[in-house]
Amino acid sequence: MRPKIILGGGILLLLLGIFVFLGESGQEQRTLDHLAENADVDVDVSMSGVEMRLGQEGRTLWTLRARSASYDQGQQMVLLNAPSIIKNLGERDIPIIVNAPLGEVDQATNDIRLWSGVHMEYGPTYLNSREAIFIQVDETIFLHGDIFLDRQGLQLRSERGDVDLHTWVVNAEGGVEVLIANGGMAQGL
Repeated sequence: MRPKIILGGGILLLLLGIFVFLGESGQEQRTLDHLAENADVDVDVSMSGVEMRLGQEGRTLWTLRARSASYDQGQQMVLLNAPSIIKNLGERDIPIIVNAPLGEVDQATNDIRLWSGVHMEYGPTYLNSREAIFIQVDETIFLHGDIFLDRQGLQLRSERGDVDLHTWVVNAEGGVEVLIANGGMAQGL
């Protein structure tokens, strides 16, 4: 696969990053070239094989890939099908990996919302929820619905919570249940 086109400019600048469109057909190339030349026209864009990156000072902060996406210019929203995010945490070697069936990127706020079953991994820690909202400014992920955390023998369930990506501290609220596995024996707290 090869980058087809890099779109910049006001309408297509997304999260201060770069859109890279990947594909195979020459027809898609001509269509995207035409759209890029006429970027001031009120056009919504659909694409497949999408990759977006956000970097700072020559370092990639996160990479978002999706099977397909569509851009709603009026709402300044990118709707994602099967998004997958790899978020690098400072100098740490282990990234956070987040997958979901559906998602959206809000260009106005730089926030990413994922839903319909979100799965996160950070080393040996696994976290699932119905919905997750990544707030770029705070470096925080807010979780909603059926949260389940498994961190090497510690299991937590709750209805809502948040994860601070600077410290990887997880806060939980609403019907919190914690299980600590100790040598095959589980204790409820």
